[in-house]
Amino acid sequence: MGANTAEAAVPDTIQELTNRLTASYANLLTAATVQGVVQDCYQPLSNARIPNYVPILVEHNSRTKLRQLTRRSDPTALLREHSDGTRGHSITRACRRVRVALTRSP
Repeated sequence: MGANTAEAAVPDTIQELTNRLTASYANLLTAATVQGVVQDCYQPLSNARIPNYVPILVEHNSRTKLRQLTRRSDPTALLREHSDGTRGHSITRACRRVRVALTRSP
């Protein structure tokens, strides 16, 4: 009975977390972006056998990603999908291009 109660409480806790983070980042990010980040962090842990620490892990990971998004000049850059459907980091690609350009001989 205890496990079922904890499993049922996790989605409620995730919704409360989403509401708190949406309020915290209201002036920086849209509610849809915050909700998407929380869902992306929750999804891999949604079927955890022991759900007690899932909300804490989701909050930690969500806050980390949201901080990264707010530090970017274009917050959606991390969430953009490439033509092949994979997600990528435009900054990583830009750094690779600069490195290649600097290592080429004139």
